[in-house]
Amino acid sequence: MKPHYFIQTYGCQMNVHDSERMAGMLENLGYDPTDAPESADVIVLNTCAVRERPEHKLYSELGQIRLLKAQNPDLVIGVAGCMAQREAQTIRNRVPEVDILLGPRNLHHLPILVRRAQNGHESDGLDLECDPTPATPVRRSSAISAYVNIIFGCNFKCTYCAVPSARGPEVSRRPGEVLEEIRQLSDLGYREITLLGQTVNAYGHDLGRLEDGTRLDFAWLLEQVNAINPSLRVRFTSPHPMYFNPHLIETIAATENVCEHLHLPLQSGDDECLRRMNRTYTTEKYRRVIADIRAKVPDVAVTTDAITGFCGETEAEFENTMEFFREIEFDQAYLFAYSPRHSTQAFDWPDDVPLAVKKERLARLIDLQQTISRDKNRRQVGQTFEILVEGRSDKDPDKMMGRTRANKLVIFRASPTTHPAGTLLEVRADEAFLWGFKGEVTRTVSDTTAPRVLLDLQMV
Repeated sequence: MKPHYFIQTYGCQMNVHDSERMAGMLENLGYDPTDAPESADVIVLNTCAVRERPEHKLYSELGQIRLLKAQNPDLVIGVAGCMAQREAQTIRNRVPEVDILLGPRNLHHLPILVRRAQNGHESDGLDLECDPTPATPVRRSSAISAYVNIIFGCNFKCTYCAVPSARGPEVSRRPGEVLEEIRQLSDLGYREITLLGQTVNAYGHDLGRLEDGTRLDFAWLLEQVNAINPSLRVRFTSPHPMYFNPHLIETIAATENVCEHLHLPLQSGDDECLRRMNRTYTTEKYRRVIADIRAKVPDVAVTTDAITGFCGETEAEFENTMEFFREIEFDQAYLFAYSPRHSTQAFDWPDDVPLAVKKERLARLIDLQQTISRDKNRRQVGQTFEILVEGRSDKDPDKMMGRTRANKLVIFRASPTTHPAGTLLEVRADEAFLWGFKGEVTRTVSDTTAPRVLLDLQMV
């Protein structure tokens, strides 16, 4: 009987793809996946350090897993991701049953660390200077949409953010490796890729130029991806406002396969709060980026992130954020109340906005954004959108779901037999809701060429 592994993922899309890589490495060692931790021989919790809640979830989960280890001493327990990198000693002290601690830059060391743990040795991979780019097997979690890492780490020093101390400095993947991975995905029938990086549009700043003088940057990469397959949908996350320039915006507008969706983190709509956060831009810079994008890509959907109750945030500063949201009219926003993170500059500052005030401001901002989102979607009722079918609707199994190029969810009546995942359809939006639309299929654009089963392990 083959051994089994179980991976639990917390946090962002980077973590989801990191878990795909770890799954690939474990399967390459001969392990099969399981959805039941009690059936696993190796358990890995892939953690997030951006907010406080995932930390609480981690220790709650480890409390249950340590009971499994008491029943099965050969069970290997690993903690990976940003918390493993930042809180290694705390995790060891609180849960000594943990065998492996693995930081985001050291994922390729997982196979040897598992073998060491099986021989009774505590095993850590926590080197922030480690090259994060070596190829590893990947077990893709989707047969139609794939994540592609293009740059690791972050060079910004936002005062509230734990990511730089967890993922280290920026390192761009070599362009040949990135493009070969995308070429393989296209050949396998994948319909959509998402280019990943903590500051994805910083790609190439450390790569220099080609022999003919061409600068290797994010705009260049988008053009190369389009040349591979113009019909392959391309998304990217997350960019930084300071890495937008006219050439990149022109490239996004002119490049056929870049989807009309921009997720551009804001964090605050007040300049003084942005200064304390060390975001390096002003609201005017952010406003210009959005205006320039909308001028070149009129149908673009703009989404964002924001934090309420950061250190020193006054009611007037928060009202500036509310007014900025009214002005920009984001299509969606991911909104959170500030929680101090260890080893950040702001951790040593007074957390002087009471929790009740943080939550009250968060509720007001959520209410405003939901009103804006619904109104914007209602204005699009009657329009027809190209939809990439993803599968059955989670909430209504009798219907199918997919996403527009603007990343809006669409629920429609269809059969997985006639419209399987990977099919491109035109769907008329008949009813709007918070995250998208309900509609009716008007035309099949392209039948699926996506693999009907997940591909064998891919080396990336």
